[in-house]
Amino acid sequence: MASKGSLFAYNLRAKKKIVPELARTLPLPVNDKAQTEPLQIDAVFTGFSVDVTDSESIRLLCLNGGFGQGMLSRAFPACLTATRELVRKRKRNTNVEPTQDTVNEPLCLFLEEAFFLMHTLNILRVTDLFGKSIDVRAAFERFRKVKQNFLACYSAYLYLKSKNWVIKSGIKFGGDFVIYVKGPQFYHASYIVLIKEMLEGKQINSHTVDGLDFQGFNRIAETTAKDVLFLEVHYPANLDLSDAGACLEQLKDIRVAELFTKHHNYLAARNQS
Repeated sequence: MASKGSLFAYNLRAKKKIVPELARTLPLPVNDKAQTEPLQIDAVFTGFSVDVTDSESIRLLCLNGGFGQGMLSRAFPACLTATRELVRKRKRNTNVEPTQDTVNEPLCLFLEEAFFLMHTLNILRVTDLFGKSIDVRAAFERFRKVKQNFLACYSAYLYLKSKNWVIKSGIKFGGDFVIYVKGPQFYHASYIVLIKEMLEGKQINSHTVDGLDFQGFNRIAETTAKDVLFLEVHYPANLDLSDAGACLEQLKDIRVAELFTKHHNYLAARNQS
């Protein structure tokens, strides 16, 4: 594998058609200028994901930062695409109308992006299935119970977000994340991201990628016109991983390093010059 480097994207594959209503985007959700109160979005933690049901909140999250995925859709939920689907069906001379259930399709946030909206942006208000409020500390503890390497994944998420990537779950491709330039409505994903937890130079709490695994990941990446990117999350030597409070306080001390699977790529070098 190559040494640590600077994350770039040379293999951009633009989408052929961009739906106009999905093209007006911002990097992050922001308050409407007419609103005087701070932006607050309500969501429910189901035990595996965090769901948003309000259509205006869904629109705000999807179009400004590319957060979430429709529960019943491949990407964008019905409240954003129902009009376009209705037009398409009418062109096919069908009489199928969008039902109330499809229009009210929830938006599912995976745990890292939900915690980013809570912890970093402070715009997401989360309750459990019984309506009890969940604060940042409680959410962090619950998410770690669901996902063992949540701290590493969230640290990697912050690192990628700081570089303006749009991040989606990578479970479809066997990775932790897949990342996009600008958003999935504009480009196909550039990288499949795999995360490694490191403490004092040794990998912990993660499956070691052996030769066969590595070959499989590369085959998937090449088949889907992506590259594999490893992110090494290095914890401070004095970090107590069992202490949720300490982990939150020392997030700024966690370091993330990039590890590329290709030693040199002349196309990337040319584009960076």
